[in-house]
Amino acid sequence: MPFALSPVTLNNYGGTCNYTLPPYLQMFSDPATAPRPAARVLARLADLRSYGDSAHRPYIHLLDGGLSDNLGMRGVLEILDTLESLSVMGQASPLDSVRRIIVFVVNSRSSPKTMWDESEYPPGSISLLIKATGVPIDHYSYDTVETLRDTIARWDVMRRVRESGALAGNADADVARLLRTPNVRLYAIDVSFAALQDPAEREYLNNLPTSFVLPPEAIDRLRAAAGRIVLDSPDFKQLLHDAGARIVDE
Repeated sequence: MPFALSPVTLNNYGGTCNYTLPPYLQMFSDPATAPRPAARVLARLADLRSYGDSAHRPYIHLLDGGLSDNLGMRGVLEILDTLESLSVMGQASPLDSVRRIIVFVVNSRSSPKTMWDESEYPPGSISLLIKATGVPIDHYSYDTVETLRDTIARWDVMRRVRESGALAGNADADVARLLRTPNVRLYAIDVSFAALQDPAEREYLNNLPTSFVLPPEAIDRLRAAAGRIVLDSPDFKQLLHDAGARIVDE
């Protein structure tokens, strides 16, 4: 709610703590030699360097995160890009021993019904203003989730190729380099109203207002819906299967 929540201002002491990049990020300091995919990593490093200049940026103003990343997923994608880039270069990373990464993507986007298409008159100014901010955020959120799923698919394909018998005797260093991806399994658990199987419950939740206060019944139904969505998620079921785990009823 960028217009309802006021910005928070902090004093900036950047550049006074002798911070240096960790060794595994040093190779990204030069954009000309940084491996792909690393564009998001380079952008984040540029941001970090700018915060270190407290002489010219004595204050930092924090605004609602929905303006830039409504799902809070950008940092996750940057980490995954870093892992993949390091793997391509044959470099070690702090997560090399990790076997699985599970990402719960909680998207509270709602899609209340409108009567716009049943009227010859266009929407009013207030409705257009709301859509002008909401539609770009929704599209960016969709692309973010799909980018995560593309990464999952790419890593899975590369893993299957590496493990196939056809490449058992490969001695070509270029081929080996092209097939390098982190040997970690990714799972993206989509927690959104669209994943809810009950159409009546989905319609009820989609029509809840954006509010700081909801009635107790709405809160209970939201929490129950989230639990059902997670348990019904194909990715969550795959995770349980791969890990040899199961849900135990209390």
